[in-house]
Amino acid sequence: MNFITQFFLDLINGILQGVSGPIQPIIQLMGNTPLQYTTANPIVIGVWNTLTAAADAFLVLLVTVKAIQMMYGQSIGALYMPVSQFLPRLILTAILIHLSFLLGQDLLIFNNQLCGLVQANVQDFIQQVNGGQPFNVGQNLGLAAVLAVVFTFSLIRVLLQAIKRIVFFNVLFVLSGPAFLLSFDAQTAPWFSFWARTYVVTIFTQFFHFLTFGLGFQFLVATKQTGLTGFFLAIAMLNLTAEIPGLLSRFSATAGANTAGIGALVRSAITASLLFA
Repeated sequence: MNFITQFFLDLINGILQGVSGPIQPIIQLMGNTPLQYTTANPIVIGVWNTLTAAADAFLVLLVTVKAIQMMYGQSIGALYMPVSQFLPRLILTAILIHLSFLLGQDLLIFNNQLCGLVQANVQDFIQQVNGGQPFNVGQNLGLAAVLAVVFTFSLIRVLLQAIKRIVFFNVLFVLSGPAFLLSFDAQTAPWFSFWARTYVVTIFTQFFHFLTFGLGFQFLVATKQTGLTGFFLAIAMLNLTAEIPGLLSRFSATAGANTAGIGALVRSAITASLLFA
């Protein structure tokens, strides 16, 4: 029993204070997305380069088709996109395709910084509550017993969600070039809108995930409840943390008449961020 208690003491102290220990890799995945697994990974970079080259090829093909439509429209008087609108849209699309790498990496770094602020707040809170000292065996005996059954499996569930998010981000990241290509034409703009919403939600899901996790632990420790009450509090906190990705994914899956408008808004925001970065 002492061994089990000490294990959970190390687990809890590692989460609340970020000290080195057996759960440090878990903390890094839950509260930080390592660039070596994503935008600094050679395989991810290679796939991004390949798909960006494919997007460039399709952009040239699309420009050729649009040019033919212009000449055909001028000859028979059909509707076509004016050159004054076509050229700025073409230049902006080409720039966004090739700056998509920088955009994805900067958003990822910004998300990591937000998670770092949340982690620092949790540390300050725990140090203030406990007089600047880690929790000891006497303080955590009841808490460790409460979390013994629920915490391990719930933490594994949350960790698996963190791993899935990293893999899914890599998929969306390497598709960023073709996605910006889809924003060029009004008929394919809804697909870009879906990608943009999913991309932004996937990146910042970690922040809301980690924020819920940290605030849940603050509440759990502040209540100082053990036994049956602490058991229910632990279950509620960890289950809510695990439900955050599903709740946020509903936004990215939203479709309707405003799809193109959302895509235009996201495109404008991305363009502004690149211009003023």
